[in-house]
Amino acid sequence: MDATVTSMKSADWKEYQEKAAAFFRRQGCSAEVDLKVKGVRAEHAVDVYVTFPRQGIKCIWIVECKLWRNRVPKEKVLALKSIVDDIGADRGIILSEEGFQSGAYDAARNTNITLVTSLEEFEKTALTLSYETPLLFNDSEPGLPIYQFPSDTKPQTLLGYKNLIISANWGSGSISIINPVNRSIVRTIDLDNYEAKSPKTGGREIRKYPPGDMTVADGRLFVGQVFSDFILVIDLDTHAVVKRIYVPGGGEGKITSSTDQKTVYFASNRVDQFYIIDSATYEYKTANYPTGGRGCMSIHIHSPDRFLYLGIQRGGTVQGKSYFGGNCFLAVYDLEMNAYSSLVYLAEVANGRSDDATPACITFDQARNRIYVGMFQSMRGICVIDAGSNQITGNIRFSQSEHNKHFQWVDPLSVKTVGNYIISVNRNNDELAIVDGDNFSLVSTLYLGNAPNGPRDVVVFNNEAIVSYPERNGLIFVNVDEYN
Repeated sequence: MDATVTSMKSADWKEYQEKAAAFFRRQGCSAEVDLKVKGVRAEHAVDVYVTFPRQGIKCIWIVECKLWRNRVPKEKVLALKSIVDDIGADRGIILSEEGFQSGAYDAARNTNITLVTSLEEFEKTALTLSYETPLLFNDSEPGLPIYQFPSDTKPQTLLGYKNLIISANWGSGSISIINPVNRSIVRTIDLDNYEAKSPKTGGREIRKYPPGDMTVADGRLFVGQVFSDFILVIDLDTHAVVKRIYVPGGGEGKITSSTDQKTVYFASNRVDQFYIIDSATYEYKTANYPTGGRGCMSIHIHSPDRFLYLGIQRGGTVQGKSYFGGNCFLAVYDLEMNAYSSLVYLAEVANGRSDDATPACITFDQARNRIYVGMFQSMRGICVIDAGSNQITGNIRFSQSEHNKHFQWVDPLSVKTVGNYIISVNRNNDELAIVDGDNFSLVSTLYLGNAPNGPRDVVVFNNEAIVSYPERNGLIFVNVDEYN
């Protein structure tokens, strides 16, 4: 135990240490208390020494228990980092119920040190063993074959992280970590519960908040928790919920992070502002949307982190004039000047009326210095913008397919680039469209099957497009090279 006037009495600290060890043992790990461990340079007194196998390899975690009355300073993080390196451990964890000083968070950034502020919360949500559950292959329905979740999950938003895919599941109120090579579920992390009145019985029932948009910063997953007041933060090494960030307007909105992962940007769809969040301390500043701007459906940050693009639903103008209708627009925020540098009117106007479109997604084409905006409820399809001038240079319009029985527009909800191609999830057509990035000609359309509300999102892993289809309860894997 550290000799410091801020420590709790020995009996309390010993109990805290034993509780920590007991938790890891319940997860199937080996956990030894007060162990002397010999490193390369010295012998170290370790509070809790945790070992467990992962894919046949022994993993070692060094856990320090700080039951103090004050927040832990950065010196303790640096000291643990030194011990972890000397021993050759995979990870160091500091438990501190009173939290950490800001310098401690800075010291832990981009390292293999995890800071945990609640053992109870850690125990509720941390998972340390790896049992992969295979997705279920189904090629018996019309459309491309699909790999389905074994329970009612309804995957929506997808995010690539290292060699994994993260799926935000609306149906189960959970996050799934997917191994795209094995087509299997590595982890499932449940979100928070809440009480509600049953529409059938009128009685009390417990539901889970559904996840919204996601981003990764500093090894942690930031998730907008829809219908709640919070952005949830999940440590991706331990899969523990480590923070709930309260934001006015709650967790419904769009989120992204800077290239260096030090900053998270959350654009609210409930209040007319976005939040600039320090990924280490979770403190944030706010910036209002442009005058008249209401609601945000998409967000993107342009490397090297100079401009933030916001797809605003309502309130745009053309030379100061607002039309009857939606008036959606793209707001370009200069992060160095802390001001909007450009507003791009996206709605199409006919007979003096704006359409009711909204910018559903934003993607940057680095090779061509273009911005692609997928337009919801718009005949534009994908709006093409020159990133240098912020001027609209064209549109990628799609025709209504035989599978689209109700709408003239196709709703490209998710757009990505793969090599020379632009790929688009066109919800109303139930298709993945592959477009030539040079001349915008249609290379191929792939029918994804029919279910209510259609396919939702696409993420690229190597040259493979992975599409979420909520009501078909699974993921569709497409090798784009096969269709060139």
